[in-house]
Amino acid sequence: MIWDKHDAAWRARLAAAADYLRAHGHLAAPATTPVGAWLAEQRHLATKNALDAARADALTALAADWRLPHGADWHRKYHLLRVHLASGADPATLTRDTFLAGVKIGSWLHRQLTSWQALAPGQQQLMTALGLTPDTNPLAPARRVRRTFEQTVQLLELFLHREGRAPAARESIRVDGGTVKIGAWLAKTRTKHRTGQLPETHVRLVAALFDGDWTAEDAVPIALA
Repeated sequence: MIWDKHDAAWRARLAAAADYLRAHGHLAAPATTPVGAWLAEQRHLATKNALDAARADALTALAADWRLPHGADWHRKYHLLRVHLASGADPATLTRDTFLAGVKIGSWLHRQLTSWQALAPGQQQLMTALGLTPDTNPLAPARRVRRTFEQTVQLLELFLHREGRAPAARESIRVDGGTVKIGAWLAKTRTKHRTGQLPETHVRLVAALFDGDWTAEDAVPIALA
């Protein structure tokens, strides 16, 4: 009878843990809360092999990682991010300054992905399950697009058609979500030409866009001649 009462109390606490799981998406409840203190006790018993097998199975059925093998703080932050992404949030919108429930989750994610080799295999598996690895890191700076000379000449032509004039040294053009400093590129190209460092094929490509001396600051686009 006494044992039944104890078992009923344990089951009641298990139900409270299930409620916490539904509300928060994890069982990494702070040890300062009743459910967190109870879960901490169960983990301690399990570590000493003193937790009844049936009870351990019940907790495992509730949440496979209930023992928090990577630490309560890590699991709390992981599941906070998991729930956020499960709600339909796009990982691409994450930044290092992203906050979730008062936690700077962006900085936490940055640490995980930049110290990937130091993570335990289980942590790597959990992060991979979210589609977050060093190769898919949404916080990594965008890779610079390396354009050929010919491609940049095409961007210069686009600028000339849009503006009807040559770009000033500090002017740029937006292309595919990026910024190309087309004015600085043209200034550098002019300098190379004057010093004899620009191949003749490149000279002809740029010259074809202007009427007269294309190296002059007031060069006129061919379309306006």
